[in-house]
Amino acid sequence: MTTAEFDEMDASNVIALLPVGAIEQHGPHLPVCVDAAINAGVLDVALRLLPSEIPLTVLPAFPYGKSVEHDDFAGTISLSASTLIAAWTDIGESVHRAGIEKLVLFNSHGGQPQVMDIVARDLRKRFGMFVVCVNWFSFGVPEGLYDDEEIKHGLHAGDVETSVMLHLHPESVTMSRARDFPSAGADMERDFTYLSPEGGGIGFGWLAQDLNHAGATGNASEATAVKGEATVEHAAERLVELLREVHDFDPACVFRKGAGEYCQVRFRKVWEEDEERAGEGGGRAREGEPSRYRSHYGGNR
Repeated sequence: MTTAEFDEMDASNVIALLPVGAIEQHGPHLPVCVDAAINAGVLDVALRLLPSEIPLTVLPAFPYGKSVEHDDFAGTISLSASTLIAAWTDIGESVHRAGIEKLVLFNSHGGQPQVMDIVARDLRKRFGMFVVCVNWFSFGVPEGLYDDEEIKHGLHAGDVETSVMLHLHPESVTMSRARDFPSAGADMERDFTYLSPEGGGIGFGWLAQDLNHAGATGNASEATAVKGEATVEHAAERLVELLREVHDFDPACVFRKGAGEYCQVRFRKVWEEDEERAGEGGGRAREGEPSRYRSHYGGNR
């Protein structure tokens, strides 16, 4: 787009999306650009599926991320958290200056969701923006495609990422070097109830070599391009669903002064009135029926 086109568009109705990835080692069989490549691959499919009525502006990708856990492996390029916060916040401010109030941070690297959260809240505080943080892996994978052990412990360069790269960029994958890379997290699971590198609310700081000396975890030898294609389509479809929700959502319903207000209606008051009308269960929607809150917020279908 030209600067004139930015001036002419109705920026108040536009969603800006910033792809954020990483350049870091992915074991002996995958290139260092995996996170950036997956981000671009999922986004490419999503853009083909995106309805024309959803105005989306995709910003140039930010390929570098916070990859300190991979610093001991050649080829990794890592930025500090403070650098990322400053850069992404400056980008957000520029988006706001163009009149765009909705920003989606679309991430494909597991080492920086917390950084995104900080940026999103700071942009809300400083500029009143509505910033959504989403990781491609948060959409999960197609049911039955990968075993449960792989989904939980194959965090990096395992079956999932290798399959996706076999689909997107097969020429970059060296399958002769792909093998099962067991994660120390699987061993810990047998000895501890709460401690796990996979997080889930409780986690600890780790480096890639702590989980496997090769810097990868998961059974990469099981990867196929067929699984990769299904995984990309799965994530892309859900990204489109999210963008539709971002488009439909009116931030004014939440971003109002006064504790507990939602579209100028206090939560407790709404709930009590619904209980009086409907008895126990209040405004909860029955299966197949819209919630009573629809009258207070048009986006709740």
